[in-house]
Amino acid sequence: MTSTKPEIAVTFNPQEWVDGPYHLDDGADKQLTPAENREPVTFEVPWEDGTDEEGTVFPDESYEANQLRSHPAAPKWVQNWEGPYYVRTKSVDEQ
Repeated sequence: MTSTKPEIAVTFNPQEWVDGPYHLDDGADKQLTPAENREPVTFEVPWEDGTDEEGTVFPDESYEANQLRSHPAAPKWVQNWEGPYYVRTKSVDEQ
């Protein structure tokens, strides 16, 4: 019986800046909201790519998790996204 580690599910959440309810001309009242033209997308990366040296899954929205947007498994549009975003990670349970 071979023990394999599950993959890591990476959910990329694209965002955009919008004017807040008290919009000022200097742009000081901007808020982040989900991007209107793109839905969040989930892709999987190998365990080794989504965990630290101790095997702990990268925390949501951490620098390391956010870097997974550049992973070869990420859709091209995710790799090319120029706006704000955040990434959530979790272990994929073995079936």
